[in-house]
Amino acid sequence: PSEFSQVILNILSNSKDALVEHKEDHREVHISNYEKNEEAVIEIKDNAGGIPQEIIEKIFDPYFTTKEEGKGSGIGLYMTKTIVKNNMGGKLTVSNENGGAKFTIAFTLKKN
Repeated sequence: PSEFSQVILNILSNSKDALVEHKEDHREVHISNYEKNEEAVIEIKDNAGGIPQEIIEKIFDPYFTTKEEGKGSGIGLYMTKTIVKNNMGGKLTVSNENGGAKFTIAFTLKKN
């Protein structure tokens, strides 16, 4: 539970930072969860302009950051993905949608 909380908190913290940097007047973060194809899915979306296509594939790399020096270590999203994949058996993906970033966490549902 504490690792899952850390995963959600890190994604939300990055959304907050992006919203502050983007200076959007109407700032939004939406969190939704649903079942699809025998998976539990959690989506976290913001309207902070999205992630540039030239770096979107790199954001889960260790020590990769877009934040100015002293404000980000580049380890947060790497650790977030590692926790989801290795410790929780899920997957974490990112895409751009409707002027913002969408992080999707998916876990396979176990059958009884």
